[in-house]
Amino acid sequence: MSNLEFLLIQQALNREDLLEIRKVINASGKTITKSSISVYLNTFQPTLFEKPLITYKQSELKQLLNQYKLEIENFDSISKSKKADMRIALFSHLISEQTRFEEKQINIKDIQDDSLKTWDKLRDQLPYYTLFQSDRTNTDGDKEVQDPMKAITKEVLADLKDKLEEIKNEVVSKVEKIGEETIEKLKEFNEEIANQLITVPEIKSWDSLFKFNLDTDDGVPLNKRGSGVRRLILLSYFRAQAEKDAIRNNRRNIIYAIEEPETSQHPNYQRMIIDSLKTISEKEQYQVFITTHTPEIAQMVEKDSLILLQKDIEGHPQVVKNEDIKMQQITKTLGILPSIHSRVVICVEGPNDVNFIKNINKFVPEFKEIIDLENADISIYYLGGSNLKAWVNEDHFRKSNIFEFHLYDGDIPKYRDIVNTMNEKNDGRRFGVVTSLREMENYIPPRLIEEQFGVNLDEYLYMWNEFDIPEHLKKCTLPHITNMREKEKRIKQILNGCLTKKITADLLKEHGVYEEIAGWFQQIKEIYERTSGLTTTSR
Repeated sequence: MSNLEFLLIQQALNREDLLEIRKVINASGKTITKSSISVYLNTFQPTLFEKPLITYKQSELKQLLNQYKLEIENFDSISKSKKADMRIALFSHLISEQTRFEEKQINIKDIQDDSLKTWDKLRDQLPYYTLFQSDRTNTDGDKEVQDPMKAITKEVLADLKDKLEEIKNEVVSKVEKIGEETIEKLKEFNEEIANQLITVPEIKSWDSLFKFNLDTDDGVPLNKRGSGVRRLILLSYFRAQAEKDAIRNNRRNIIYAIEEPETSQHPNYQRMIIDSLKTISEKEQYQVFITTHTPEIAQMVEKDSLILLQKDIEGHPQVVKNEDIKMQQITKTLGILPSIHSRVVICVEGPNDVNFIKNINKFVPEFKEIIDLENADISIYYLGGSNLKAWVNEDHFRKSNIFEFHLYDGDIPKYRDIVNTMNEKNDGRRFGVVTSLREMENYIPPRLIEEQFGVNLDEYLYMWNEFDIPEHLKKCTLPHITNMREKEKRIKQILNGCLTKKITADLLKEHGVYEEIAGWFQQIKEIYERTSGLTTTSR
């Protein structure tokens, strides 16, 4: 039985057929203790029953099932010792298209007693969740240092799960046996007291038995070192994880949550940390969450990976789902700007556009001769489609001496309107161009695409200017990638990456786009020369 089938049978999912677990913390007291925390499953239940069937004990299910003994076919063949079978029988008989469902929260205590092991089974399916907090104390036993070691400890213990389970069962069995023998002896003194006693094992998690400290080689206690050094232990741990996972597949699922990984770090180390986390997150078994208020960190990840939390009118935190609003608010609240130490910024829509512009400038000598984007004092920055309009309207560099050249795809009318409006202002600092073809991929000579992907595109040449190349290729190439979104992403990376490095001036002239692209670089050159009053040549 698959995990999803198990959860469906247990009726443990919400209205979207997702496992939703809510942790409620009562913070009204002076301190938060274990008793202050309640955990619930948010489920979608039929209103037919007094309570969710998942909370029924075996005897209760059997009693409920017997009420329909004469109505359920093959009643005698239903196993009365298996709660799942009885639930399936009840649902199959009673649920119809007219049945009304409602959300119900189930306290895990209601599915965790001796006869209901459902929560234990659910918990076995959950990934490890490890939180790395930004708060720091000044001891080498603080969470900042301990948490990586705790995560390692949990992984090691998980590998030893079967052995530890045997040890636990043996200890419980022997202790219970001795406890029972003790109670029997007690009966000889006082049977009334003895009858009130029962051996109840309180099992603690194995990882709570271990605590590791880290000492430095030079004899300086770790808690006397700078906070940045201590935070680098996190970096070392994550880098070790990435390297280890590169050579072996980890069978466990782990969620890492890291608060403000940039804390106390040199900018170079900040990038190393984020790169390491991104490497880990690319593994199927890992999910990585980081929190940050730093625009530089937010810029290091893909737009689709950004999550913005805002409070609603009632003060409850909510995820902003509208892409346009999300990117506008992130730009506004974090003040996200490119790291500009140059005189000209080339603004494009996405990262693939950046690769296209950089590669054809670098590998087509005729374009590099006009202006060398690698050597010239120029930055290239992608805005992201949903954020593009907000960026242009905000005009972030209006109080600076930075000049802007905007180059956007011609397949979206609103981009054309944005560029027209910007050019009409004629402020002498911002200039825009819209491509005559659909998007950057259409400027790649068809012959190169055919050779790269092993396809024939002759029948599409008449409509090439408006042809959606990635959309077509994802239908007939890279069959090993089943996720269509991932396939399209990979195709665009190939088109704008390695393929653009093969482009030559002759191929572009044959394709009829050489003059247009040369015009882009000529305009960038003229803008650059305006910033300094100098004549620009390739270096």
